[in-house]
Amino acid sequence: MTDNWQIRRAGREDTEAVTTLVHALLDEIDPESKEGYTYAKLEPVAEQLLGDRDVFIFLALDQEDSAAGLVTLNRCKAIYAYGEFGEICELYVDPQFRSSGLGQALVNVAVELARKAGWKVLEVGAPDLPRGQRTVYFYLDSHLEEIGPRLYRAINRE
Repeated sequence: MTDNWQIRRAGREDTEAVTTLVHALLDEIDPESKEGYTYAKLEPVAEQLLGDRDVFIFLALDQEDSAAGLVTLNRCKAIYAYGEFGEICELYVDPQFRSSGLGQALVNVAVELARKAGWKVLEVGAPDLPRGQRTVYFYLDSHLEEIGPRLYRAINRE
């Protein structure tokens, strides 16, 4: 608990809050998404992942116990990472809490989890440049290093 928020591991009872925050993140990243991210499509996925042992979701609550932000991580494996490593998949802070230190607190939770899990690497993808430059600066200020762009290909999507 800090002066303004509490950060704790989310459980299935937090499905609504997690879905709401991830939906807000996706809407902010790409408000005209071709993927069709809707709350109704995201909610069952959030509920499923909240029960997955390789997914770690931490929820930040403000003083009124309202969702203020979240970070989601996956346990991954790769030879270059010497086995298991962590990947920050989503990090979102409600606009009213930005520049308050909450984003850094969420990154710190991810780093602490990585240390405890024995991961040697913690990765994160950043939004496209130049639009996502502020996000890249945030991660660089959080002691993450830039390693290049990340690409993806959609497979088996509706």
